[in-house]
Amino acid sequence: MAGSEDRKVEIAPHAIALTIAGSDPSGGAGLQADLKAFQQNGVYGMAVVTLLTVQNTLGVGKVEMLSPELIGEQIDAVLSDIPPRCIKTGALGNAAIIACVADKLHAMRERIDPSDCLIVVDPVMVSKHGDRLIDDDAVAAYHDELLPLADLITPNRFEAERLLQRGIGTKIDDLLAATQDLQDFGPTAVLLKAGAVDGQQMHVFTEPEQLVTLTVDRYSDAHTHGAGCSLSAVIAARLALSSPQDDQATRMREAIDFAIAAVNHAIHFAPKYGHGCGPIESRLLHFGD
Repeated sequence: MAGSEDRKVEIAPHAIALTIAGSDPSGGAGLQADLKAFQQNGVYGMAVVTLLTVQNTLGVGKVEMLSPELIGEQIDAVLSDIPPRCIKTGALGNAAIIACVADKLHAMRERIDPSDCLIVVDPVMVSKHGDRLIDDDAVAAYHDELLPLADLITPNRFEAERLLQRGIGTKIDDLLAATQDLQDFGPTAVLLKAGAVDGQQMHVFTEPEQLVTLTVDRYSDAHTHGAGCSLSAVIAARLALSSPQDDQATRMREAIDFAIAAVNHAIHFAPKYGHGCGPIESRLLHFGD
């Protein structure tokens, strides 16, 4: 191509992220959404498959979980060869898979400095419509094994209620208290996707030094498929782009602010694909400034 020799391409060679998640063949959620978010942010993405779904914008028809042994072998193969700067988990399916993933991540943490590979856990257990996706044994596995390893967890309101085993009120004080209670399960930081509050889309973020509410405009568009997956994936991507030598709290807050803005843009400009709840516009997930 004429003039191509004058082009400059900037690549962050150490910006590598791994998603451990389920597959959505329609491309709106799951590991497909995660890889798109990684790519849009200039991050090299890798994926360990935990489960297969038969789904589209109209709903999920079938779920087939992979064996914990096969999932563990995938994780070993990746981590022994290409070390990521950040790992995020999505749909894990059952207690045995959660325990397997936690065991592999714990072993990794014993070999490296924790700041060299941050862990973001999106505890996919309840859909945005309130439908339960995992059983009580899996919730207990999250409590006991995976949440204590996390640098950040990103539950929605329904998932937070299931983790806390109680309802969460709609007042700001209720949301702040719930977010702090979630931190008692062991993660360093919590980002609660609180949903609609006073006409705004609200998130509550807490870590050892701060407790804040983060709001953006709320759009009435129903095409939000994959928004939660994409939020945690953009956070993981921005963490992978940051330096392990920098202050972790600063890295986390900057990644979260960027991701919330990026996903909000992607919801606003959703392409309206499919006949149901369509995907967000993943091609805009690098616009978070």
